[in-house]
Amino acid sequence: MRNGGKKVTILQEYQKYKESLQNHKILLSKSDKVKIKIVFLLLKLLIFLFPKGNIHRFENSLKFYFGLIDINIDDWNPQQQPPLFLYLGLPSKPWYEPDDYEVFKIVANTLEEGVKEIKNELLTNIPNKNNFFTPVIDPSSDRSTYEQSTDIELPASHKKDDWLVFTLWVNGKFTQESRYLFPNTVNILSKLESFIDPFEDVYFLVLKPGVVLPPHHDPSNTYITCQLGLIIPESCGIRVGSETRSWTEGKTLFFDQSIEHEAWNKSQKERVVLLVHLRHPELSKFENFLYELLRNTI
Repeated sequence: MRNGGKKVTILQEYQKYKESLQNHKILLSKSDKVKIKIVFLLLKLLIFLFPKGNIHRFENSLKFYFGLIDINIDDWNPQQQPPLFLYLGLPSKPWYEPDDYEVFKIVANTLEEGVKEIKNELLTNIPNKNNFFTPVIDPSSDRSTYEQSTDIELPASHKKDDWLVFTLWVNGKFTQESRYLFPNTVNILSKLESFIDPFEDVYFLVLKPGVVLPPHHDPSNTYITCQLGLIIPESCGIRVGSETRSWTEGKTLFFDQSIEHEAWNKSQKERVVLLVHLRHPELSKFENFLYELLRNTI
């Protein structure tokens, strides 16, 4: 009976998640719909030509996104509810260690070895952060891109300066401002370009004292997040899934932001991290190509 009640709860969570996906789904124009039909036809051809290429994972993910199929709820993790796109068949867990994948080891070593240069540039520029750091979410303006692509709901008390960002990398390249203000940081990050998700940003994140970011999910499970601790006062933490950890200055954390997570800064000082979104290491080069094709299509 107890197990039956759990299954009913999971089923309700699944139905709720499907509704959320529909609410976040990108509205397609007539030309977009034609492009998607062409993509499906190409996928059928590719599956025939490369039967062992894991293309079926991408095809099923696309079908699920458009509401054409359901997934096996027994294989679904209720804590993983990315609002925009769920790539089916990818292994997932809340936290990762650098030794889990060779790419994580390379990223951890590169960032931790370069942390002194990164932090020095941050300390040089942060006194003037109001000139170039911007709010992740500004309650007084229209819904931000982040709000539109996640399911975060901030409290009414949230102020625009509570959570600030400076973007170093966007649309697959470093910004002009980042090259000018943080040249050494950009040089270090450029060593990792092949691992960075071209559709996600790389940035410094400032969380003001006393701020709590409520539980939420980020847009997709196609990437794994790496955060490098730069300025970490006491009483800061982050929960992903059911496990809570904290940052350490000069050290990296790896986790899946498509799984429910929350963060807080209960100290009297600002918390600052460098955040890098990495391509999911379980996606093949071919799958990354197909996903990029989809993103560029719509």
